[in-house]
Amino acid sequence: MRERKVYLTRAREAGLLLLLALAPVGASQAAPFAYVTNQGDHSVSVVDLVDGSIAATVSVGEAPAGVAVSKDGQRIVISDPKTRQVYLLDAGTHAVIARASAGQGPLGIALSPDAGRVYVADWFEDQLLVLDATTLDQLGRVAVGDSPSGVAVSPDGRRVFVSDRDDNRISVIDTEKLEVVARVETGQRPFGLSVDAAGQRLYVANVASNDVTVIDLDSLTSIATLPVGNTPYGVAITPDGTRAFVTNQHDNSVSVIDTERLAVIAQPEVGEFPEGIIVGPNGALVYVASWFSNELLVLDSRSLELVQRIPTGDGPRAFGVFIAGGS
Repeated sequence: MRERKVYLTRAREAGLLLLLALAPVGASQAAPFAYVTNQGDHSVSVVDLVDGSIAATVSVGEAPAGVAVSKDGQRIVISDPKTRQVYLLDAGTHAVIARASAGQGPLGIALSPDAGRVYVADWFEDQLLVLDATTLDQLGRVAVGDSPSGVAVSPDGRRVFVSDRDDNRISVIDTEKLEVVARVETGQRPFGLSVDAAGQRLYVANVASNDVTVIDLDSLTSIATLPVGNTPYGVAITPDGTRAFVTNQHDNSVSVIDTERLAVIAQPEVGEFPEGIIVGPNGALVYVASWFSNELLVLDSRSLELVQRIPTGDGPRAFGVFIAGGS
């Protein structure tokens, strides 16, 4: 019988809001909101990234986990494995405006570069669902490996990558044919994954072997296996592709990878049980969801110093691209 992930919850109070200002970025690259899924209290914290305030707290499903935000911030989709649904939020009001069934356990979720499609990994049915991003109608499905979790899309939109956690591999899907065209072996229990902005490499966090598999996307072969911290979960990459960041759940840390040297160069401590991670659109800041300390942490991407701590709801996961224009 296949192992099923148990989603823990820890009830804690959010605490007082810290309103510390972040350095603004250019308007063309601004990422005004972060959408942080809180699995413990069935909500999404909408964080204003200009001043660090909570712009809204939106009730979504029963245990929201995955999230995808389009480059322009106009499309926000959320997955909830407990209700088995995907939710569409309005970018202006942040309210839920549509929902649809998505298999038996929707987890990882991603948008196509043109924001026309939603790709959803169905953990229990071993499939990738393809939905219309406006109506959430199902457009197709692709059989993948055992317990698919993370989903990432190539910058040109031609391929989707799915981490088949219990098969220790990645499925590569052609988005035109909607079929698996390759499978690439990884470490043990691949989970979060991210493609660099150039579309040259895929970085995969392997939760059971405590390492990251680096895959060359031209040859679809593994070119490196990099030891990181204990139970790596999420991966984010700077827009220039020079650094990758990996959350280590049981080390309460983030591993920082120099992508040219393919080596870990630092491992700063962060909040308790870090999960979702993303680099802001101008590359200056890294945002980390801390599941047990119920906050969104903001790090300087170069100095790795903690810039800000923003309280969220209970059990923030933010699994996916939760900021517009983020990696």
